[in-house]
Amino acid sequence: MFRNEMWRSAPAGILDTAYTTFGMIVAVQVFAASDAAKAVFLSSPRAGMIAAIFVVPLLLRMRSTVAQTAAVTQLVGAGCFALAALFPGSEVMFITGISFGFILFALQIPLMTQLYRTNYPREKRGRLYAITSITRSLGAALFSWAAGWLLGWKMDSYPWLLWVFALMAFISGWLTYGLPATPWEVPESEDQRLWRSWRWVREDRDFRTLLISWMMMGVGNLIAYSLFVEYLANPAHGIALGAEQVALLTGVVPLVARLASSYHWGVLFDHAPFFVVRITLNLITAASILCFYLGDNHWWWGSGMALSGLSLAGGNVAWALFVTKLAPEHAVAEYMSVHTFLTGIRGVLAPFLAYGMVEWWSFTTMAWVCAGLVVAASGFIAVRKKGERIGGREVRPELSDDEAL
Repeated sequence: MFRNEMWRSAPAGILDTAYTTFGMIVAVQVFAASDAAKAVFLSSPRAGMIAAIFVVPLLLRMRSTVAQTAAVTQLVGAGCFALAALFPGSEVMFITGISFGFILFALQIPLMTQLYRTNYPREKRGRLYAITSITRSLGAALFSWAAGWLLGWKMDSYPWLLWVFALMAFISGWLTYGLPATPWEVPESEDQRLWRSWRWVREDRDFRTLLISWMMMGVGNLIAYSLFVEYLANPAHGIALGAEQVALLTGVVPLVARLASSYHWGVLFDHAPFFVVRITLNLITAASILCFYLGDNHWWWGSGMALSGLSLAGGNVAWALFVTKLAPEHAVAEYMSVHTFLTGIRGVLAPFLAYGMVEWWSFTTMAWVCAGLVVAASGFIAVRKKGERIGGREVRPELSDDEAL
């Protein structure tokens, strides 16, 4: 599986830039999209995360394999990206196609986590995931630089980017189809209702604590992160950087930081107490928000985005894999579906809250509020951290290195 994921990581990284950078650049500078349209675009992956809560029970009823279901979902998403590319002059088709593409890619997140739990050895899981994250970040950074130069040279070239995103989505789906066809193995007595996954919130105290903390941190984090491109690119805010500079600051800088730190976060995930890792990430996130929005020049914006990339590198590993330390093997996707559902809820709300906040507050006030939420989430974990159990449920025989690769 690891070799396959290495091939898939670069296309996935390029596709990431459609959400993190270039989708918003096109929405702001080509279509001058309304705040509502931009919020719909920014909320689209989170809507898919909300719907992911239903993927696990539906998959059980279909008797499909995990990899094939994830692959088909990605291939349909590729069709949605192609729809946006077919009608590049239509704002409606652009927002609709890109948004539905990201919704579908978000649907399969719990399934990929189940595959990581099944196919990666416990003592190397964080590192293997981090290595693929490095190649993903490298692909995204190189593409951000090239695409930023292209748009800086000629903004009308953006339809080419839309076709690249559609192609990368197709390649990702095709490679996912080649992953191990893991059948779903659950006890025969398992509840198969659509809301079955929620029982774990009641039964697992560590899981419940982390979900509450993640909600606090995530709201502050996502509100601030939703406005990075808006803050630098929209002339209404007094900065109005060009597309090339925006792509460099919001695309290349954080991705280089992720590239440099991802492996180290993977090692920490494998060996350090998880609550300590999460608190450290939260504090770096708060610092990134304050640096970016309280600064008034390229150095401060770049420093904020570098800290953002540092926190995202570790946060990506922690977000994607922490349930593998908590859940019984057959329930990993169920744990993850609850986690993605709540991530989706705050992700859908955050862009609307973000644009609502800057209507009434300054960016400085917004930054302090968001950073305060992130720090408060760390305090909640510290207060609740008693009798840490994370990591104690893995009792199955581990895969050999060759099997994992």
